[in-house]
Amino acid sequence: MNRASGTEVLEKNRKPDLQPIVLPDLPSSLSFSDFVVAQKEDSTLSELFAGVLPVEERHSAARGYFVQDGLLVRKWMPQINDVLEDPVFQIVVPVKFRDLILQTAHGDIAGHLGVRKTYDRLMKYFYWPCLKKDVACFIKTCHTCQLTGKPNQVIKPAPLYPIPALGKPFEYLLIDCVGPLPPSKSGCVYLLTVMCQATRYPAAYALRTISTKSVVKALSQFISIFGIPQIIQSDRGSNFTSRMFSEVLEQLHVKHQLSSAYHAQSQGSLERFHQTLKSLLRGYCVQLSKDWEEGLPWLLLAAREVTQESTGFSPNDLVFGHRVRGPLAVLQDKLKCPESPTNLLEYVNGFRRKLFLACEMAVENLTKAQKKMKSWYDRRAEPRIFSLGDQVLALLPIAGSPFLAKYAGPYTVVRQVSDLNYLVSTPDRRRTTQLCHINLLKPYYSRSPVSGAAETGDQVKSVALAAVAGISSFSSHMVAAGGDEDVVSPDDCVLQPRLKNSEKLSELDTLLGHLSKERALEVESLIFNFPALFSDTPSCTHLIQHDIDVGDTEPIRQRFYRVSFEKQQHLETEVKYLLNNGLAEPSYSSWASPCILVSKPDGTYRFCTDYRKLNNITKPDSFPLPRVEDCVDRVGSARFVSKFDLLKGYYQVPLTPRAQEVSAFITPSGLYSYSVMSFGLRNAPATFQRLMNRVVSGLQGCAVYLDDVVVYSDGWSEHLERIQALFTRLVEARLTVNLAKCEFAQATVVYLGKVVGQGQVRPVHAKVVAIDNFPVPATKPELRRFLGMVGYYRGFCANFSTVVAPLTDLLKGRIKFDWTAICQAAFENVKLLLTSAPVLMAPRMDQSFQMQVDASHVGAGAVLLQRDEPDVDRPVCFFSKFNRYQLNYSTIEKETLALIWGLQHFVYLSGGSLSSLLKFGFPGSGTCWSLEFEGG
Repeated sequence: MNRASGTEVLEKNRKPDLQPIVLPDLPSSLSFSDFVVAQKEDSTLSELFAGVLPVEERHSAARGYFVQDGLLVRKWMPQINDVLEDPVFQIVVPVKFRDLILQTAHGDIAGHLGVRKTYDRLMKYFYWPCLKKDVACFIKTCHTCQLTGKPNQVIKPAPLYPIPALGKPFEYLLIDCVGPLPPSKSGCVYLLTVMCQATRYPAAYALRTISTKSVVKALSQFISIFGIPQIIQSDRGSNFTSRMFSEVLEQLHVKHQLSSAYHAQSQGSLERFHQTLKSLLRGYCVQLSKDWEEGLPWLLLAAREVTQESTGFSPNDLVFGHRVRGPLAVLQDKLKCPESPTNLLEYVNGFRRKLFLACEMAVENLTKAQKKMKSWYDRRAEPRIFSLGDQVLALLPIAGSPFLAKYAGPYTVVRQVSDLNYLVSTPDRRRTTQLCHINLLKPYYSRSPVSGAAETGDQVKSVALAAVAGISSFSSHMVAAGGDEDVVSPDDCVLQPRLKNSEKLSELDTLLGHLSKERALEVESLIFNFPALFSDTPSCTHLIQHDIDVGDTEPIRQRFYRVSFEKQQHLETEVKYLLNNGLAEPSYSSWASPCILVSKPDGTYRFCTDYRKLNNITKPDSFPLPRVEDCVDRVGSARFVSKFDLLKGYYQVPLTPRAQEVSAFITPSGLYSYSVMSFGLRNAPATFQRLMNRVVSGLQGCAVYLDDVVVYSDGWSEHLERIQALFTRLVEARLTVNLAKCEFAQATVVYLGKVVGQGQVRPVHAKVVAIDNFPVPATKPELRRFLGMVGYYRGFCANFSTVVAPLTDLLKGRIKFDWTAICQAAFENVKLLLTSAPVLMAPRMDQSFQMQVDASHVGAGAVLLQRDEPDVDRPVCFFSKFNRYQLNYSTIEKETLALIWGLQHFVYLSGGSLSSLLKFGFPGSGTCWSLEFEGG
């Protein structure tokens, strides 16, 4: 082997250089005496030293301050989920070291968590006065958190400033580019869109590229027809900010205005036209299978012909002063006699008068539309302003990714350009200044260093680990000594997910803040007259017991589910709560069902037992639940509505001895039996509804659906009397109310998924938004989920079954899931149907109803109407039905069928005999329908 080959072998066998492992920068050691000295020199801790308990009381006291070897320590008893844990011993931190402690608990390897989690983490080891306030201030000024932005730190938009209404036609133009689109036959993939700001007259030109030269050439065609404008507004695209484009506008003496960066609302009318134009092009291509460029002129003719919502006129009316002859006009001319020619002078005078009046009315309509839009937009807006020199963070695009953005900075405000736009200094970017809309800016909070922290240098960084390491041995010593009194710190309530009744009672001013002072005092007095109704733990009723009848079936025994360590801790905490409050007990039953944790919207877990196998062999209880529509209809017309929720309602119903044995549950820690009714049992809703019906039996103005109880009335005194009557019944039944989820004397409340009260019924806004944001379904389960969401609100939608027919067809047995253009149109139409659904009128049973019916080739529908005080017929409820086998009926049979279905569906509201409405001759099967309906 030669030298060269030997060297190669050595190089090949040599191990690669070890890369340094990234480890957290943990603090180094610190003298224990330095920390003790800092505690004694800190003036903010002098009162704590004065309240130190004697040495002989440090073990027996449940809470207090102690001195161990010169170190000030606080003993604290945490309380989580109503279960007291072991005592915690916290080192009291002086001001000198607080900044370091906060940085270790929040920054770097700590994950930059929020105030609550950081506070919780600190409370396990450290304490000082005003700890939570300091945590909140520290996180608010954290540079990393401000840049990344937390989900709960949404910056409210600034109020809307409407663009000034009409000026002269074609003196102010908006221009923009659209694309890339599918290539046309001529190779065009872009569009240059132009719109007159005054008349909303649009134009679009197909382009192969969007270079400045192509844009100028297309813009010249528009200018050659309508003249040279005074102002052209565009976005900040390179083709509009190039030197060539500036020279062209300068030569034509046209002022160039740039819209705010990344703020499409600056030219919202043109952006809205883009949406319409794309929809027109899509429909044209789908229906005719032709090139989009060929249909562009005709689609623009159609767009210019229709009325613009803001102005109240079509663009053609405001530009030409007469109705432009389109396809419909051509069709009309074939059916009517030709008009006599008009005198030129009369035409000119009439033209000028009509155009003048049209412009005046357009200005008035546009102003009204802008005011309406501003009132809706400003509901979630908040006025903000920045001053010269303020530090801000700006939402700017990421380098190399123009469609992605993140907050950068901090930057300094150089100048306020307008009410909503600011010039910001950005020295770290290619452009040293950026014009930013205020909605893209948020204030930057700088942090003031804690006094004395800077003097300690790197040596101070050791206090976190030194203190944690030192507290472990000290804590072990204290825990061994005892200390078992259940004393709760005032800080504990901050960590609770929902306030207890006792805590909520002290905050009744907030709960009743919507009422006048006199009425609030009356409700408050009523609440305090029933103290037993608002205890912190659920009580147990004596009116009913829940039983589980499984016949002679062999016991079912299942093993517990394996869960993560975190969830296992939650399971054990919940089991402790059940045991400590007498809701469960250790069991020797031969039955066993596993437990699971279900995530709740607030991030916590709901403890449930998997009773699926037990429910399969349980004999059903046929006691009915109320119809949701009936409950909503009764409550909707009231002026005052109060809603009450029971505290862990199922836990207030005891079990029979047989049910206790059968409902036993198993966890990794053991086998237990419920003493109360738990969630998940087959007949639990029937038992609970039977109990609540017995409680509220005979009460006027009271509706109940499981544990949701509603009291409603039209008068204030009557409302208080009904609440008092309900409270009396609940106390007699030994039931407990969850005050945190109660609402008193509201105008409207959310009840069973609908907003009711003041004579109206409407969908919950959050549910409508969720439906509107629902993505296009890709599978049958996703489609079922979507139809389930919208189906709950079908009573608000006219001809619902007809609209969703293409979607329901996809769910049939062996039909392949093929999402076509028809399905997409139905998907969008049902969203539009719900988002634009009318507010329903709550039915008034003492007045008459009207019903309108209609039928089509795919379904039948009806709407129940009732006349309100201004003598306007308003909808109470919509109904629609769809049966494939009845599509072959004749028109009169379909309409008659719609009438019968409507009468059958709304009979619970209209009441009385309906057969008289059907006593007229029907062809064929109509007679059978009449006999069948009379018999029913």
